[in-house]
Amino acid sequence: MTADEGGAIRSVLTEGVLRITLARPGKANALRREDMTALLDVLERAAATGDVRAVLIDAEGRNFCAGADLVTANAPGAGKPPLGSMIRSLAATAHRLIQTLWDFPAPTVAAVQGRAAALGLNIALATDFVVAADTASFAHPFAQRGFTADSGATYLLPRLIGVARAKRMLIRGTVVPAPQALEWGLIGDVVRAEELPGAAEALAVELAAGPTLVHALTKALVSDHLTSDLPRALAAEARTVELSLRGDDFKEGVRAFLGHRPPVFTGR
Repeated sequence: MTADEGGAIRSVLTEGVLRITLARPGKANALRREDMTALLDVLERAAATGDVRAVLIDAEGRNFCAGADLVTANAPGAGKPPLGSMIRSLAATAHRLIQTLWDFPAPTVAAVQGRAAALGLNIALATDFVVAADTASFAHPFAQRGFTADSGATYLLPRLIGVARAKRMLIRGTVVPAPQALEWGLIGDVVRAEELPGAAEALAVELAAGPTLVHALTKALVSDHLTSDLPRALAAEARTVELSLRGDDFKEGVRAFLGHRPPVFTGR
C-alpha cells in the first residue's frame, strides 16, 4: 500500500504502521460523505492485507475532527430527503465506518488535538488507544443541534464513562477537557501538545512490533464479552436520528450553528 496524495483523507504505510491523516484543517477536519467513503476504503483495504500491523489516525491543523460536515450536508436547495434516507445513509457511511474501526483486526491508535466532537469523537473512541494533547477537548453536541446521537455514541460512552457522565455529554453537551477525559476513563493517555505526534507514533510502532494475532484475538474477546452489541446500538441510533432530523428543532439547530447564536428550541 502506497501513500494516497491529496484529498481530505491521506494514508501511508511504513514498516507495518498505516498512518491515516484527516486533511481538511480549514473545516476542522469535518467529514463529508465522500471523506467517510474514502476513509472506509482505506480501512477496508488495509483490513484485507497482512501488511498492516497497526493503524494510527491523526489530523492536520488545530483540531482532530469536528464531526460530520452539517453545513455541506444541509446546503440550500438540497431538498427534503425521503423517509428512511438517513437510516440508509448512516448504514453506508458513518455507522459502517465505526463498525469497521471497531472490528479492525490490528491495533488502532488515535492522536487527538484540539476538538474531537460528534462523529470525530466516536472515530477516536472506536480505536483501541486514544492519545490526546493536554489542550484537547471532547464533546457530543448532538442535542444542541436539535437531533439525537449517532455513530455509536450511545453505545461507547456509557461503557467508557458510565451512564451519568454519558448523559452529561449527550444531553447537556458537556465539553470535557483532556485531563478530565483521562480521569473519567474516556481516553487512555494525555501528553503535552508538542509531544503528541511522537507519543502516538511510538505507541503505534510498539503495537506493530507486537503479536498482532494475539492482539486481534484479544480485541474480539473484549468486544464479544460486552453485554450488548454495537450493530443493534447503531441500528437504533439510525432510527432515532431519522426521526429527530425531521423535527423543527434540527432546522433551528443548524440555523443557530450557521448564525453563531444559541438555538431557540420548541420541542417540535
